[in-house]
Amino acid sequence: MMKKIVSLLIAAVLVLACVSAFADMSPKTKEAVEAGLVVLDGSQGTTIITDPDAFEAKYGKISMLFVNSASRKVPVEELAMVQRWEKDTGVRFDWQKIPADGAQEKINLMLTSGEELPDAFFNFGDGKSTTIVVNALGQDVFLPTEDLIKEYMPTLTKVLENNPNYLQEVTAPDGHTYGFPYIEQMFGLVLTPGPLLINQVWLDKVGMAMPTTVDELTEVLRAFKAAGDLNGNGEADEIPMATIFGAGIGDTFGSYDAFYRFTGAFGCEDTVCGGYENANHLRQIDGKVTYTAIDPAFGKTAMYFHQLYEEGLLNVDCFEPMTGSSTNYTNNEIAQDIAKIGVMGVWSDMSIINNAVRHEYVPIPQLQGEAGTTGNALNYSELQDACDTAITVDCEFPEIIAAFTEYMISDPQLSVQSNWGAIGGNYYLADDGVMRFHLDENGDIITGTEWGDFQNNFGQARENTTTCRGSMIVLNEYYNTPEQPNGVVEYTYDAANLLAFQRVNGKDHDLEQYDTIPKIMLLNEEQQEISRLVEVTNPIVKKYVQQWVVNGDVDSSWDAYVSELKGAGIDRIVEIYQNALDRINGK
Repeated sequence: MMKKIVSLLIAAVLVLACVSAFADMSPKTKEAVEAGLVVLDGSQGTTIITDPDAFEAKYGKISMLFVNSASRKVPVEELAMVQRWEKDTGVRFDWQKIPADGAQEKINLMLTSGEELPDAFFNFGDGKSTTIVVNALGQDVFLPTEDLIKEYMPTLTKVLENNPNYLQEVTAPDGHTYGFPYIEQMFGLVLTPGPLLINQVWLDKVGMAMPTTVDELTEVLRAFKAAGDLNGNGEADEIPMATIFGAGIGDTFGSYDAFYRFTGAFGCEDTVCGGYENANHLRQIDGKVTYTAIDPAFGKTAMYFHQLYEEGLLNVDCFEPMTGSSTNYTNNEIAQDIAKIGVMGVWSDMSIINNAVRHEYVPIPQLQGEAGTTGNALNYSELQDACDTAITVDCEFPEIIAAFTEYMISDPQLSVQSNWGAIGGNYYLADDGVMRFHLDENGDIITGTEWGDFQNNFGQARENTTTCRGSMIVLNEYYNTPEQPNGVVEYTYDAANLLAFQRVNGKDHDLEQYDTIPKIMLLNEEQQEISRLVEVTNPIVKKYVQQWVVNGDVDSSWDAYVSELKGAGIDRIVEIYQNALDRINGK
């Protein structure tokens, strides 16, 4: 009798649990689960839709808008990872592709015009999800996702619990989360610019040691200019140092505009980052948001670069905008099969410097200046997008999208491939179970032959085997290192030396010394006001930097510069970010 009572009680609890779970589901998901077409409890492994044909016959495909790269040659539906996702889960999305060029404008128009929405936006373009989603708050466009995360996404729940700063960055001002984040933890790789490099062959030819101070670097640049034909091609085409002043949005990680690397050497480090332009020139100093571009160190840095410019030590195209068709050094001198530049900043040496001369370049150690050191940290985050895979209010199956995203991030090896490319392209699976890069005789990364046209090009092999950006998560613990030998992927990236070179430049020192502005979500009205203000203030800074580099008239125009920035609203920018930081910190 007692056993029968216990059995009845257990059955009642299970029924109540099912009723409770169904009560939280959308009506269509509940119907599909009851019909056996959808499984959300993991009881069938990675399967989510048990019979894709029957599901689609009854409900159609779940539509997923996707910002597509213009250089992608393989249709999204045929990408190796997309096909694996479908095979593993039974989820076959209706991929609605829009070109990356002008994608944000097209999406914003879609959100405001009343046009039919997809079920979800897989991505919005690199780093754009937060702005687009926040701007749509109050328009009843996107579904909050915190309950979906709690119910269906244990992996993401754990990541957010272990990283309180990430939770701050994904929480909208209304207290909700929207979509799911894209996280690339790479030991801080994206938190400082790419490496500042020097041509070691040229340094040896002029008989000088590696510079350790800003003044010593200046002497090296002068020696490069005086030496003449250092690359041996019989032409006077050597450039002692290359930079792009005001590189802007094309310079996601602030690598190509050398100006900001030197501000700390003159007393107050400033920063720009194409991936977070609204926070350009801001720093937290002693807990307070500060607009550092009006510190006297900024003017001193400008005078240093004026000296280099006046002596002909910089590239003549240093004021060219950084665009895909520009003639600046990223698309011209640096791509030659003979070295033309002595000192330059890059993001990935492997992807931008011609292999014929790439090994001539080595990182410059952090240089001592008159009032500090070179190097800076970025107002950026390893959580690069807060709201990818944002689910719209038109979606009838939000639980399926949440379960699919959990599938994609729950297996470290799968998550790495979903982000950086499939095994057989950028990686091979070694006998020890670690995903490793193919290396040539020089130790350089090459891609596998399986992908034909994409051989020996990491970026193309990546975008032609996976979607690249979405709600993927790659954590530091996934990397195989001597300290953590159980990682699933080789401890390197598409640029084999990028992190090591950054560390020579002083990365660890900069991350420890400087407090940055996190990529927090602002109130909609704050976001709109900031966007209007920086459209004026950022060009003012760029204009004066270029003027000062050419004319050297810092002293005579400094007061006008500060006054112009004040009039354009830099105090209000500081106030908005200070209020936002105080708000998320509970002050």
